[in-house]
Amino acid sequence: MQDSINNCDLLVVGAGLFGSVIAEQASRDGKRVLVIESRDHIGGNCYSYDDAKTGINIHKYGPHIFHTSNERIWKYINQFTEFNSYRHQCMSRVGKKTYPMPMNLATINQWFKKNWTPAQAKMFFQGYADAYPNPQNFEEQAMALMGNDLYRAFFRGYTIKQWERDPTELPASVARRLPVRYNYNTRYYNDLWEGIPVKGYTPIFERMLDHPNIEVRLQCDYFAIRDQIPNDKLVVYTGPIDKYFNYKYGVLNWRTCDFTFTTFAVEDWQGVTQINYPTLEIPYTRTIEFRHFHPERNYTKEHTVVSFEYSRTASYLDTPFYPVNTDKDREKYSLYHIEAKQLPNTIIGGRLGEYMYYDMHQVIASALTTYEKRIKNGN
Repeated sequence: MQDSINNCDLLVVGAGLFGSVIAEQASRDGKRVLVIESRDHIGGNCYSYDDAKTGINIHKYGPHIFHTSNERIWKYINQFTEFNSYRHQCMSRVGKKTYPMPMNLATINQWFKKNWTPAQAKMFFQGYADAYPNPQNFEEQAMALMGNDLYRAFFRGYTIKQWERDPTELPASVARRLPVRYNYNTRYYNDLWEGIPVKGYTPIFERMLDHPNIEVRLQCDYFAIRDQIPNDKLVVYTGPIDKYFNYKYGVLNWRTCDFTFTTFAVEDWQGVTQINYPTLEIPYTRTIEFRHFHPERNYTKEHTVVSFEYSRTASYLDTPFYPVNTDKDREKYSLYHIEAKQLPNTIIGGRLGEYMYYDMHQVIASALTTYEKRIKNGN
């Protein structure tokens, strides 16, 4: 191990998307890269695999749908995979009824038992926006977008399950991600490009890291070998930033997810990829039926695989998924960020390193920019 450390030009901690893009770019420029990963696989939370019984491609850490309107990012990722024509569809089950998500004119008219036109719906919802001209938290922002009835039916319970906090404790910025549409567009994303890799996500990372200048070490804990790394070695760290600094300014709050994977002896269990369950009486937040990600595949008609997703607070032993991002968390992170900028020969980045909720295309953009500005042209 020591020889690998000594002989590399760049040590990348984490074989997720940020670290793999950095490693791929550096290897192209002739740099020798050592990638270390604490898990037993590459790909981070994007990791996918084909189920042994059904052949259905499973997203182990929750659903990942690639989407972007950035042509540069789309061209970059297409070097490593071909995408299918999948367009994400989601529903929300409230009581015994199932409604389209994101909230659109079909959802609104179904809920209020109306047949409003887009103009009529906009006029109705404008009253909510006028009532909350300066939303201060998640609940106020959601109320400004959709009012009390829809918010409580579709988002309040879901938010409490997802974050284990009263929505008034969460920043308004979280609720701004909730789209309300005044047409019948049922696509979850509106980006120019969208799809699922035809062979799943893991082959993307295999291709990125398949270069003679790259060595990958799995089940290798950075903190176990930290003392072996020379001070002048350039390191890209993609793990939790608070852990890097041994939690000196306090622990940042993260959410993690547990999954129960169930195989059902039917061809199609729920009829759509994703169904949300916003009521508090049901413990899981959503179900994902993976076969719908690949309509181009000739999957078995005898079985299907569904995951039930449960959200909870992450401990230091868990894989962090989502930053909670309260005001106190942002204050702590700012202290870590200031110290990180002063580190010699060390770059901290990625979703965990920056304590940010990034989509995949945003991680790639951040990694490419980081490489160009801080590694290719000098740290």
